[in-house]
Amino acid sequence: MTKTTRRSFLFSAAAFHVGCAAGQSNSNNLGKPISIRPPALGQSWRYAKYDHYTRAQVDTQADRVTALGRSITIESEFERSRLVPVAYPSWGSPWWHEYLGEETATLSRPREIQQPWGLVVVDPHWSDLQAYKTPVPLWPMELRPGWSTLISTYYMIPNSAETMPWQLDMRAQKWETVTVPAGKFTALRYFNLINFRYTNVSGRVAGQRKEKIWFAPEIGRWIARESSGTFYQDVGEQFTESSFRWELLDWS
Repeated sequence: MTKTTRRSFLFSAAAFHVGCAAGQSNSNNLGKPISIRPPALGQSWRYAKYDHYTRAQVDTQADRVTALGRSITIESEFERSRLVPVAYPSWGSPWWHEYLGEETATLSRPREIQQPWGLVVVDPHWSDLQAYKTPVPLWPMELRPGWSTLISTYYMIPNSAETMPWQLDMRAQKWETVTVPAGKFTALRYFNLINFRYTNVSGRVAGQRKEKIWFAPEIGRWIARESSGTFYQDVGEQFTESSFRWELLDWS
């Protein structure tokens, strides 16, 4: 636990538009052209989740493409975590209605929704399910070291009418050869710095998350991911959250 005297959080929330990622083609550091694998029904990726400090495995996560159309839906299953049905807000919320249509208000599995491929609008991989006003990139829009972007938007969570600021600073760093349980891959390593505000009823004020991600175009998803974060309470104290690492076990 770390204390700080900072009692305010400055945040810029001008929304940016992000270009389409589908069909993206770039070159790696060897000059070879690279294309991102397009989505298809039934594609899957299975990951081991580890505590970053102890290296103990805490869960196994399986993601699978279950729907294609204007949106791409990826459902997640977890071997150890208790699955709690996701209660979506009333359809009076325009964002949720736009992304999920007239589906039932409760779903048994968390869903990631991309619109289009590579841009996420509903993300279940945080402590609360999040819907973004502006689509947020999941990987660099140009697969080259040095590419960067700053995205400022708003997000919502279920059972809350608040819209809260969310800012992503994404920077592509370098191509690396990475070995994980699923094999050896050429991956683009990039870094995410995320600043955001919590809901007013959470007891927290501002948060920051840091991610290091290795994206493998041949599988259309990341092969390794590290995530850590801090948050502030309204009394001005800073707290450190848990830190995790994910590694790809297999894919299809």
